[in-house]
Amino acid sequence: MATDHKKIAIIGTNKLSTNYAFALMNQQQNVEVCFVAEKKALPLKDLDYGAYFKPKTQLTTGNFTECRNATMIVFTHDPFVATEDMQQASSVVRKYVNQWMESGFQGICVVATPQSEIVAHWIMKFSGLAEEKIIALGTMLDTAYLRSELGRHFQVNARNAHAYMIGSTLELGVPVWSRAYIGGRPIMSYIMENPERYSFEKLEPITKQIRELPSEALAEDRLFDYSIALGLVELTTTILHDENIILTVGVYVEKQFGMEAGFMSVPAIIGATGVKSIVPLTLSDNEQKQLGIVVASLEKAAQAGLPNEGGKTRGV
Repeated sequence: MATDHKKIAIIGTNKLSTNYAFALMNQQQNVEVCFVAEKKALPLKDLDYGAYFKPKTQLTTGNFTECRNATMIVFTHDPFVATEDMQQASSVVRKYVNQWMESGFQGICVVATPQSEIVAHWIMKFSGLAEEKIIALGTMLDTAYLRSELGRHFQVNARNAHAYMIGSTLELGVPVWSRAYIGGRPIMSYIMENPERYSFEKLEPITKQIRELPSEALAEDRLFDYSIALGLVELTTTILHDENIILTVGVYVEKQFGMEAGFMSVPAIIGATGVKSIVPLTLSDNEQKQLGIVVASLEKAAQAGLPNEGGKTRGV
């Protein structure tokens, strides 16, 4: 890893952004974290005082000119907070993108919003940034939840459960059971050897639980902010330290997985330059069929937010 100065510009002052900054501080990340905000909110002042105990992470605030020399922008502003109209939401995204691109920003953009794959698609269209420099958090958290629940189900440490939720966030995530392993052994073999104890019917509640997370009281119509913040730190560290880790995130896909061209969540190798490559997966016929539904929804929703493409369907 290079030792030169790293700067992260956070667009959006909300609970997620402050939790993310707090997590970076606790990990003693040697970076400057700049909140791009019109005014310094009280939580930021609280974090500023706390930085005394974790001095490696420098906290600053500023306007969009601060994005010019940023290594990374983390976009946390929810464009859907006041609307379900896709063109209205995309116009909010465009407003922010125009301001940070006018600064001369040429770094990596990480998207941590609801419907992050769609927002990432809009950012690519409005910014002109190379697609490998735009990464949506996507189903990274869904995959983490899936592995955690599989660990509980098979009574092993979650790190020994290898499985992916791909496609899109929440309701349209597709669990890739055909490529799921426990300790290097396919889940299919567990089911065939001991069908009374293991079955896809018993695994289905795990997927259902992940898809219903937003309805839980603490979720406030979104995934939990603490786990998202920790996931963002993992993604940030992977980029800053050029770790080349495979993460299930929203990336630009062209003529793969049944998508002509657009953003969707699939396993990809992430490093200092952004998306280095997509990991190919051989899916079962049923998984590919489910993914086809996801692709159609993603394409429809993304186009609905672009000029002259309609805009009344919220999509996924």
